[in-house]
Amino acid sequence: MPMKGRDFETLVFLGKLKDVTVEFCNEEKTEAKVVGTLLTGEKVETECIPTRAAGKISVVAKHYIRMGIANYVIQERPENVVNVDEVEEDEVQDRQDSQD
Repeated sequence: MPMKGRDFETLVFLGKLKDVTVEFCNEEKTEAKVVGTLLTGEKVETECIPTRAAGKISVVAKHYIRMGIANYVIQERPENVVNVDEVEEDEVQDRQDSQD
C-alpha cells in the first residue's frame, strides 16, 4: 500500500527510516515516487506524485535523518516532570505560603 509524504515524516520522527531516494515513474520524469528504507531493511514508497513534490519530501526527510530528529522527540515522560493538572492543591498552597 503506497504511503503519503506525511507518513515518511512520521517514520523519521520515530527513528524508523534510515534512507530516502526518489525514483521516476515515467520517462518524461514528470512523476516520481519517494522510496524509503526502514531500519529493518524493508522498503516503503509513496504513490506516483509530481516530481517536484517527491523531491521536497525526500529533501525534508533526508535533513531530518541527518539531524537525528528522532533523538529529540520525547517518547516517555521522565519521572521528575509533572503535569500542572496533577499537582495537588496542598502543594500549591504550600508554595504560596512560602513565598509570602
